[in-house]
Amino acid sequence: MPDNKKVSVIIVTWNSSDEIEGCINSIINSQRINNSEFEIIVIDNNSTDDTKIKLDQIKKNLYSNIILIYNKENVGFTKACNQGIEIFTGENILILNPDTEIVDDAIDKMAAKLNSDKSIGAVAPKLLNKDGSIQKSCRTFPEYSDMFFEMTLLSKLFPKSKKVSRWKMNYFDHDKECKVDQPMAAALMIKKSVLDNIDNFDERYKMFFNDVDICKKIYDSGKSIIFYPEAVVIHIKGVSIYKDREKMIRIWNKDCAEYFKKYHNNVLLYNLLKAGLTVSGAVRILLYKLTK
Repeated sequence: MPDNKKVSVIIVTWNSSDEIEGCINSIINSQRINNSEFEIIVIDNNSTDDTKIKLDQIKKNLYSNIILIYNKENVGFTKACNQGIEIFTGENILILNPDTEIVDDAIDKMAAKLNSDKSIGAVAPKLLNKDGSIQKSCRTFPEYSDMFFEMTLLSKLFPKSKKVSRWKMNYFDHDKECKVDQPMAAALMIKKSVLDNIDNFDERYKMFFNDVDICKKIYDSGKSIIFYPEAVVIHIKGVSIYKDREKMIRIWNKDCAEYFKKYHNNVLLYNLLKAGLTVSGAVRILLYKLTK
């Protein structure tokens, strides 16, 4: 493969045997449409299912140029993602979840949009659920008030309110192109030149809020992030999360607190947030145990 690729795709897997083949097949099919060439890098976080077997088969029988990194332990999404970032060679990098499938030439569309304006730092596609319905994937940068509205369920009671539902943008129809703070990083394309200036993903986040943080750093660097619905990706939301739900709830709470400590370090509000996360986390875990 040439030294300079248009796009490098980075995928972090953990027990993703049911999804990874479909994901990589969709990437390969996408690059065939316009005779494009994508670099594919997969970092596996010590899967205990057949993920590594499937990846070896893909490299042997389907796509010999795929780069595979097998970690001996689960180092978390953020650190694994940075492993791929350290070696990718493309002009742009696409962070992609293994539970996604590229629709048509979405990767080329995202790259064209990203390269069309020097002020753009990242581009995100429209995400669809498996049934074709829109997956709400755009958010604003969270503030303490947003967390209060989430924990008290007020955001669910008033989903169209631009104040109460500000964080998750439940009022946004996800059908029009616009600048956004933080799209979901299930599929997020970032310029290499921008990434070089913001020091990759922050490894204080193990699994969550790394996408919020990277978008905040892009925004703070003066670049915009574009939600671009002309490019479409199917996303089976929450596959990895539900494989170990209790652990993921605890990690989400910790990562959430880390984000607020980094960007909104008000001692009183921060400690109130941590207390709220402890209580809401316990309730979520209890509800999960009762319903599973």
